[in-house]
Amino acid sequence: NASALALADAGVPTRDLVVACTAGTLGRKVALDLNREEEMAGGAQLTLAMLAGARKVTLLEVESKVPDGMFSPLYEMALAGCDVLAQEMRACLLEHATQSFSLRMSL
Repeated sequence: NASALALADAGVPTRDLVVACTAGTLGRKVALDLNREEEMAGGAQLTLAMLAGARKVTLLEVESKVPDGMFSPLYEMALAGCDVLAQEMRACLLEHATQSFSLRMSL
């Protein structure tokens, strides 16, 4: 996510903004962006990366066996996380570009 923001901020042309998010299980519950302690608990984890504008999945990685009936909730949670993250990244880029433009105009 930081790399995608850095490329966009530097003006490097890309096809789309890439966002990534991880979801995992804590018992029978699904959680987003697990911390180290939660990861070490041994639940299933899913990493998803997608092109934000096109909403095309570019990476789907599952690091452990996913219990029956848990893949879809994990996938949906990671997808929703990517959507929220993409909105925030776009907002940050727009704010930064606006500030940079304002500074240039004031010179």
